Amino acid sequence: MVLGAMVVAVAGAAPLWGPAALRPFDFFRVRRVELIGVRYLAPETVVGAVALKPDASVWDRIGPLAERVRILAGVSEASVSRRMPGTLRITVREVEPVALAAGADGMIAVAADGRPLPYDPARVAVDVPVIERPEVVLVAALAAVRAADPSLFAQIASARPGPAGSVELDLEGLGMIRLDAPVGPEVVRAVAAVERDLGARSQPWRELDGRYAGWVVVRRPTKAEASS
Repeated sequence: MVLGAMVVAVAGAAPLWGPAALRPFDFFRVRRVELIGVRYLAPETVVGAVALKPDASVWDRIGPLAERVRILAGVSEASVSRRMPGTLRITVREVEPVALAAGADGMIAVAADGRPLPYDPARVAVDVPVIERPEVVLVAALAAVRAADPSLFAQIASARPGPAGSVELDLEGLGMIRLDAPVGPEVVRAVAAVERDLGARSQPWRELDGRYAGWVVVRRPTKAEASS
């Protein structure tokens, strides 16, 4: 191990020739791959994309390895770094899903631009609203809500297109929010503030309507709904 540390030190002092000279040494053969930031993708998918050869060395070029991961569906950014003597660390930033939609073989995760993502909801929890179809206006509205107020987004159970270009968001056990599309952050924050104020005062509501400039209209439950 002392010899290995000395070799690494020499390589660092001579970066032009050090890696090439050290590649043949079995001491630097890749024996472990660490994944950082992988939540939705299957780990074997990421490792398989790197396509390491059996005699791969940590001194091999890591740029091409990162590019192989970067082009995977569901990956936004990727980098590869070395941990001596025999570990490669792959750091991934995944595309965050904004909804689950019905697909041919079950539910599929959907990105903010409507693209399907290769995440398996049966394998890993994808805790996002459920929609019928990945309509661009609808998923863009959900993405806007998440960006403006993640706590409000986390309460949305399902969403659907509404009349006249609006969207309807169902909050689990609370009621429905109506917003005009495209959804602006200031409207989201206003609706979220009203929702939290009503919750703090234990005031029931069935609909929060943010389609009116500068106003959030609160619609209360009917007597029949309140008694059910």
